[in-house]
Amino acid sequence: MKLDKASQAALLKLSEVDLEIAHIKQEITKSIESRDLVDLRAKQSELAGELIAARTVVENLQSSQARADDDLHLVEERIAKDKDRLAQTSSPKDAQGLQSEIESLQRRKSDLEDAELELLAEIESAQEVLTDVSSRKEQNSKDLEALQQEIQITIDDLKTRGRKLTADREILVSKVTEEVLKKYSALSARQVAVGQIENRSCTACRMGLTANVIDSINDLVEDELGVCPECQAFIVR
Repeated sequence: MKLDKASQAALLKLSEVDLEIAHIKQEITKSIESRDLVDLRAKQSELAGELIAARTVVENLQSSQARADDDLHLVEERIAKDKDRLAQTSSPKDAQGLQSEIESLQRRKSDLEDAELELLAEIESAQEVLTDVSSRKEQNSKDLEALQQEIQITIDDLKTRGRKLTADREILVSKVTEEVLKKYSALSARQVAVGQIENRSCTACRMGLTANVIDSINDLVEDELGVCPECQAFIVR
C-alpha cells in the first residue's frame, strides 16, 4: 500500500496512541475492579452484619434486664405489702402464713437480684463487643472512602490523558489514507498493527526476520508500506 513518508510517521504514531488509549482503558477497569476495593467493600458488608448482630444482642439483653427489673419491683412490692399485713394481723395462723410467704419472696428477690447482676455483666460484655465492631466498621469505612477517593483521582487523571490522546488521534487519522486506515483498523482489532524493524525483528510481533525479508522491505520505494511476513503488521521505515 502507498503512503507518503509523513503519513507513515503519522500511522506509526497512531498505533502508539491507540495502544496507550487501550492501556488507559485497562488501567481504568483495573482501578474500578481493584482487589483492595473489593475486599474493603466485602469487609464493610461483613461488619455491617456483625454490627446488627451485636446491637441485637445488646437490645435483647437490655429487654431482659427491663423485665427482670419489673419482676424485682413486683416482688419488692409484695414483700412490703406482706410485711404491712404481718404487722397488722393478730392471727397467729395468718402471721405464720405471711411470714412463710415473705421468706419465699425474699428468696425469689435474691434469685432475681443474682440474675440481674449476671445480666448486667452480660450487657457490659455485649456493649464492649458492640463498641469494638462499631469502631472497626467506622475505621473500615474511612479506609474505604480514602481508597475510593484515591481511585477516583487516578481514574480522573487517566480520563484526562485519554481525552488528550483521543484529540491527538483525530489529527493523526486525518493524515492517513482511507484505504490504509481500513486495513489498520482490521489489524489493530486483534494485534499491534504497525511496527518497525529493530535488531532484525519486527517490533509489532517481536519475531525475528531473515536478512532477505529485511532487504526486501528496505528496498521498497519510499512511499510503499512494508508488511511483516510473520504478523502482517505494517512496517514503517
